[in-house]
Amino acid sequence: MEVLEVKPLENKRLNVLIMEKEYNEPFWMTEQTAPLNSLQPLFKPSIGFFKFLENVTAKVTLDFATEELGMRTRKDFFEDNILAELFQKNNIPFFAVDIDGNAKTYLATALDEKIELRNNIVKTLDTLSKRKEKDESMEKEYLIAYGQNLQFEIEEKEREAKFPVRESWIVMGILDYAQEIKGKEEINCLHICSPQHCAGIKQSLESLNVKVEIGKLSKKVIAATAEVPSSHELENYLQSMQIQVKPVMRKATDNAPYLLFYFDTDVKASPFDICMAYDVGYDAVIPYENVTPEEAKLLTQDALFSRGPKGMKHTAFLIGGKNAERAEAVSKAVKNSMFPPFKTNIIIDPAGAYTTAAAMVAKAESALLSSKLGELKDKTCAILGTGSVGKIAAVLLAKIGCKVVIASLNPKRIDGKEHAKNIAELLAKDHGVQVEGIYAPTPASKIEILKKADVVICAGIRGIRLIDKEILDEAKHIKVLLDINAVPPFGIEGIELKDDMKEMMPGIFAIGALTIGNLKHKLEKEILREARRHGKAVYNYNIALPMARKLLQKQLFPKDALTLNYSP
Repeated sequence: MEVLEVKPLENKRLNVLIMEKEYNEPFWMTEQTAPLNSLQPLFKPSIGFFKFLENVTAKVTLDFATEELGMRTRKDFFEDNILAELFQKNNIPFFAVDIDGNAKTYLATALDEKIELRNNIVKTLDTLSKRKEKDESMEKEYLIAYGQNLQFEIEEKEREAKFPVRESWIVMGILDYAQEIKGKEEINCLHICSPQHCAGIKQSLESLNVKVEIGKLSKKVIAATAEVPSSHELENYLQSMQIQVKPVMRKATDNAPYLLFYFDTDVKASPFDICMAYDVGYDAVIPYENVTPEEAKLLTQDALFSRGPKGMKHTAFLIGGKNAERAEAVSKAVKNSMFPPFKTNIIIDPAGAYTTAAAMVAKAESALLSSKLGELKDKTCAILGTGSVGKIAAVLLAKIGCKVVIASLNPKRIDGKEHAKNIAELLAKDHGVQVEGIYAPTPASKIEILKKADVVICAGIRGIRLIDKEILDEAKHIKVLLDINAVPPFGIEGIELKDDMKEMMPGIFAIGALTIGNLKHKLEKEILREARRHGKAVYNYNIALPMARKLLQKQLFPKDALTLNYSP
């Protein structure tokens, strides 16, 4: 059996004109799916198609031509094929390309075994249905389930064999014949192709650096009367008929690569976001480091103008960096650089802060409701930590109606009280929310905050403990504790990474960093996918929170496997 091995040409350039046929060349894996013989006369090139190809061969320099073999024998392909006569007349080598016969037999044998088993199940079901005995109903149900599974496998195997596998063999055949041509650096091939395979073969050839164009015929039959003739009037009808044929070059499939331009305000671009973008399907992620608003404007316009208006739906921008204020400034510059029709998606997620904060708030909201502890909007929330995550969490909580306290904890900070006050003022100025900024460098000051809080979010530095057991013993008003620190020691003593509303103390429930992180991970991927799919939006924390809520709703679907055992 010939081995399927598709590889690019060496030291040659190949141009392929794919000519779309007027019908799909009959092809099936097993006899059961063979087309009706009565339609065979229609599976031939029409006179219009032949005349057009005659014109092509007279005007275009072709090195060789190919066509699918389908279910024909090679003898029929060359002796009973009007196209073979045309290419022979013009001294153009003409080849049949298709899946190897032995490979087809191997695949068909595996299919036949499954089809035979499926047919036996269908016969058994028919027999059981005629008996109409109640005690056999369970046997019928299990047979139906098994039969459905087999039918799905059969359809999937047939689809795979007919399309990606068969198309790979066809492409390999074209490349092999091109490789055999000696003394030419540039080779032109005409491939005559079934409509259902044009796109797949084009994509496969282009992935191997082959230049491809697809052409098809627009065929119009003009007759003196629009009425369908009777059999004895057919000759007169044909005499009054004209067939108009003209070529239509199909526009290239819109497979421009999806590009994500990643503007990071830090000295080194984070690999975290780059990996996430590739994982959801972006073809390329182009990182820029230490980006300023001024540089962002120039970079954005260069990127947009190079892709043109049609390329906008395949282009997006991601703004990152640990400093949220700088990231926001760059995001604003990118947005202001766009104008119709050069507008596309912008994602802003400085060091993952916006998706982390949104995941944390959504999780707290869901956890309270599912545990019948009331709604988050009615709660007093304390945030320990004034980094980007803490600030955005404060903004989101305030926007949904919570009373929010954000605490600066660094005992080495000389201007601690002023710093906490400035953060509150900055959030009011930039985000339009009212929160209370407090300096809490000591256990006693933390206890004072926690005594009044229903929900506590620990958003401190990695590996730093913010709440120990002694503090918790004094703050029994708390309902839910959340921690984003995944590096030991964790932010809360006694919490575990996978905690998901675990009761740490009577009436106090904990949500660990990994539980939040899993939702954050899904959320960032969903935003990247959404930006890749459609829209001309700015994806910020305001959009992230509703998306996180939707992801949690999806998680309500039961995940447990259900196993049924047949009892005869």
